[in-house]
Formats: sequence, structure tokens, C-alpha cells
Amino acid sequence: MALKYRADIDGLRAIAVLVVIMFHVGIPGFSGGFVGVDVFFVISGFLITTIILNEIKEGKFSIARFYERRIRRIFPALFPVIIFTFLVGFYLFDFVSFKELGESIIGTTLFYSNILFWLQAGYFDVTSIRKPLLHTWSLAVEEQFYIFFPLLLLSINRVGKNSYLPWLLGIGLLSLFTSIYGIYTHPSVTFFLVPSRAWELLAGSILALEVIPVLTSNLQRTLFGFAGFCLICYSVAFYTEATLFPGANALVPVIGSSMIIYSGMDGHSIMSKLLRFKPLVYIGLISYPLYLWHWPIIVFAKYLIFRELNFLEISIIIIITFIISALSLKFVERPFRGIQPIIPNRKKLFAFSGVLMFFASMIGVVIYVQDGMRWRYPETNNVVESGIWEWHQSSIYGELEQLSNNLQPGKCGIVSTKPSFLLWGDSHAMALVPGFDKNAKKYGLSGFILTHSSCPPLLGIDDSNSPYDEPEFNNNVIIFIKAHPEIKTVILAAAWSQYDRLIEREKEVYTDASFLFKKGLYKTVNALLSLNRKVILVTDIPYLKNYESPRIFYLKLRFPKYYSVPESISPTFVEYMKMNNSTRLIFNEIENSLKITIIHPELMLFDNNGRGLYQLNTIPLYRNTDHLSTYGSYIVSQAFDQSFKKMSLLQ
Repeated sequence: MALKYRADIDGLRAIAVLVVIMFHVGIPGFSGGFVGVDVFFVISGFLITTIILNEIKEGKFSIARFYERRIRRIFPALFPVIIFTFLVGFYLFDFVSFKELGESIIGTTLFYSNILFWLQAGYFDVTSIRKPLLHTWSLAVEEQFYIFFPLLLLSINRVGKNSYLPWLLGIGLLSLFTSIYGIYTHPSVTFFLVPSRAWELLAGSILALEVIPVLTSNLQRTLFGFAGFCLICYSVAFYTEATLFPGANALVPVIGSSMIIYSGMDGHSIMSKLLRFKPLVYIGLISYPLYLWHWPIIVFAKYLIFRELNFLEISIIIIITFIISALSLKFVERPFRGIQPIIPNRKKLFAFSGVLMFFASMIGVVIYVQDGMRWRYPETNNVVESGIWEWHQSSIYGELEQLSNNLQPGKCGIVSTKPSFLLWGDSHAMALVPGFDKNAKKYGLSGFILTHSSCPPLLGIDDSNSPYDEPEFNNNVIIFIKAHPEIKTVILAAAWSQYDRLIEREKEVYTDASFLFKKGLYKTVNALLSLNRKVILVTDIPYLKNYESPRIFYLKLRFPKYYSVPESISPTFVEYMKMNNSTRLIFNEIENSLKITIIHPELMLFDNNGRGLYQLNTIPLYRNTDHLSTYGSYIVSQAFDQSFKKMSLLQ
């Protein structure tokens, strides 16, 4: 159990960090490179457990010494990254992004960023390009795990020195089952939080117990090592952002990395020899600063560049990251961890670390309390505030991201009035809420809101790529409507063309690619008509082209010499009609065969020459490429004026 340096593990670290970087910069063939983090978890569990158990065995273990090592390992490389993101964010970010960065600085400094990012959004969410500290979630998971893990090992040791395996195995299996179950019910929680990630660290811990029989031949070790490497390669090459992860899919990289570590226990396997290749080992030695630095650099680059990174840009980013990481190891990390370290006194180190954490977190607090320090660029931020970033606020309209099995509808309009209509749909329906709220108040109405992102109001249709239970949600909406006879009108809104194209994967079964889409829409409309509800179908809006609206407008104002908004950002009316041709034909068919109303908000978003509008009165109409801003919602609300007037007459 004694710890000896294993260069092959540094080689494995190199593999882990390289696939993460390749994934983040968008290199083809690395769509599952995020599994590198899981490899890191296994390595960490193995090494830390080996150290702790060895010291317990020798009677030398000390909680204070353990955390001293963690501080010397984690802090020297981490805080320069935090300072860097603060300085660049201060200069570059709009007030909303900078306010989010303030939260991230607090979460990263206090090691709860995994919880913060779980509450904010998902790891693969488009807003990740505004989160230069997003990657610190994995660091938070490890540090939270290591708050309790040494105490657990000490407690087990007191119960019985031979009790480690059943305890660690039992806890690990419980965590694994939590992960497998949770990925279907609470995917974001499962991705970010310790209970569903602990088993990955514990897989390394169990290896450190050395209770698994040692492989007896070089052939066995070689086959084991290569098999493990193949498992990692498989997950890197074939997993994607759509893969349910972690859950059962995380077993592949976790088992693969465990097999590699296990096969190199005596250092004689061919795989371990390959991993001891000196350039690979060096990359492993700087893997921690590589991991810390690469993501902020990528985020700031992507924030400025409105397209995929090209080969030259990717190369520059990687080179810069390697240079900074090498400098970090030599001039920052090693001086804190050498034989004669900086601040050798443990108490002084703890005190210094506490002061550092306090001031860093206070920086984040000040940024947040000052609302992203909008005073930095007041004119620019005032324009941003005028419409780009407002969309919907749960505190105003209630919960808009509904659970599939526990509907708690939001409300708009005059909430003291009995609701007479229901808005049902996805995030495109959510984006209409401010305009609906305005119209409802104008005509003395109120209405329910039942929406969920990426969940169209199509009965019987389930997106197999989504962990959300669309059929359950939509069926429960119908049950809700039945239970509320005061609802006279149901308004259906969604990103229709996206679902129509998405269902093309069923083309092998149905000759008509839009068959399922049309079937689901007909089923929904007929179900509502059978309940004697009036049905309004809302056509979708035009989408901006390859630009996330807030950034392009903000950067145009901040750096007018370098940025402009091209006319081609918005489609022409002809282009819009072509993009939505299939859904338009289905809508027309439904309108001709059933008694429903179709409203066209997109008509408010084109000028007299058929050119799409992306701003009006210098105020942006879009929040991002395909969601209206609050101002945009107000503008298209004019298309609903007559329908709301008719609803008021039925009161």
C-alpha cells in the first residue's frame, strides 16, 4: 500500500486533460472528451486513498497535514486563474455576464461552484461561453468529497482495519445507483453533485486497497491495460453532448481508467511503459494548470469570435495554454510544494489561505452586489438592459420550467382575475410571456402558463434524446385543462420547425418525414377541441443567423471599430418561408380541416421590403438567435391584439 511515484499515472493524467481540451476546442473525434474529468476522478481517488491509508497504517495521519497538502496542491494554480478571469471579465463582459462571473468567483473560491452551476444551467448549455470558471465544478466535487473522506477512513479504521472494502464498495454502489437513476429524473443534479459522482473517486479508492488479486503475467497486464485504453477511447470518440451522462455510461471511462491503473501496479505492462513516455509524463505534470487555464482562454476567445474556432485559433489557444501552464508549474506551484516551500509554517499557510479566500470571495460579492458593475460602460450597458437580457422572471410570472409530473402553472395578466386562457409550449412560448402579460392586462384578462424548454405541445411524441418526459408533461397539461373549465382558450406556441426536422429520424419508418409531427399536433388540437376549448396556433419567429444577439450588440457598442451587425444576421421573408415550409403546410391543413385560429407574430419582424428585423428603435428584438427579448415580445404582441380582444368579450 506504500505510495511510490508512478510516471504512468502522470501519462494517464495527460490523456485525460488532452481529451478535455480537444473536446472544448471542438476537435472532430473528441465529442466525448468530457470523460477526461471522470478519468481524473479515478486517479485522484486512487492516489489520495493510497496516501491516507499508508499514513493511517504508520500512525502518521493528520487531518491538518492532509489539508495542508490540499492547499499547496490546489491554491497556487487556482487563484491566478481567478484573478485572470476577473481582470479580463472586467474589461470585456457586459454587466449581466460580469455579474454571473462574480457569482462564479464566489463559488470557485469557496468550492461550491458545482452547486452554483447546477442551479444556473447545464454543462452543455449555450450560456457556457459566458462562464470562464464553469470547469471548476469538478474541483468543487473533489474538495467536497475530501471534506468527509479522510474522516470516513479514520472511522472505518477504528471499527476494523479490514473493513475498508465493504464500506467503500457499499457507498460506491449506492452512489452509482443514484447516478444511474438520477440521470433520467434529475440529469443536471446528477451531473454536478457529489452523491452521484462519489463512486468514480471510490473506484480509485478501492484499487488503492490492493485487495484485487494481482495480475500474474505481462500478457495479462498488457491486455488489461490496452482494454482499458480502448474503453476510454470509445467513450471519447462516440459519446456526445446528447449522451446521458454520468449514469451507466460513465462506467466505460471509469472502468477503463481503473484497468489502466490496475495493469500498471508493478510497472511492467506495455501500456504503463507507453504512458511513461517523457513528453506525456510532462503533460501529466502540468495537467492541473492545463485544466485550469484552457477553459477561460477558450471562453474569452469564443465570446469575441462569432463562429467556430479555426485551426489557427485553436493552435494559438493550445500553445498559450501550454506556455502558461509550464510557467505556473515552475514559478508558482513548485515553490509552494518543494522541500523548502513558500510559507513553510502550517498555521501561517492556513491563515494566508483564509485571507486569500476572503478577499477573492469579497471581489465576487462586490461584483454581484453592484449588479455586474454596470458603471464600467454605462451607455453600452443601458442599451443592453433596454431589451436584450430581459426575458422572463419566475418571481413575476411564477415557475415557467415545469416539472413533468407536478404542474405549478405560472400566471400573467391581472392575476386577481380568474384565468381564461392557457399558454402551452416550449421556451419559444416562454419568450412570448411578457407580451401576453401586456395584452392580458390591457384587456382585463389573466392566463395560466404551462411551459418547459424543448418540450413541444405534441401529444404522444417523445424525444428519445431528451431525459425529460414530454408525454407525461403534455398528458398532465390536458388533465389540468379538464380540471379548469374557466380556461376557454388554449394557445399553442413552440419552435415548430425544429421539431419537424428533428422527427426526420423516423423517416425509415414513415415515408413522410413530418408524419409524427403532424400526428402529434393533430392529436393535441383534437384533444382540446373535444374539451370545447378554442385553440390558437402560433407560428414560429424567424431565427437570427449564427449570432447570439446579446454579444453582437454589446461588442458592437464596446468596440465599434471591430464589430458591426451585418444585414444578413436576420433572414428575409422568402428565406423564412422556405425554412418553415413544411410546418406552414401542416398548419394550413389543420386550419382548413378544423375550427382553429392561427396567429402570425413573425409578420411583425419583417420590414416592408421583406427584410428581417433584428432591432427596432435601436433596441434589440432578440435575446439570442431564436428567442425574443422582452422588447421583441412586446412588439409581436400586436399580432395577438384581436384575439385578446375577442377573449375579453367572452368574459
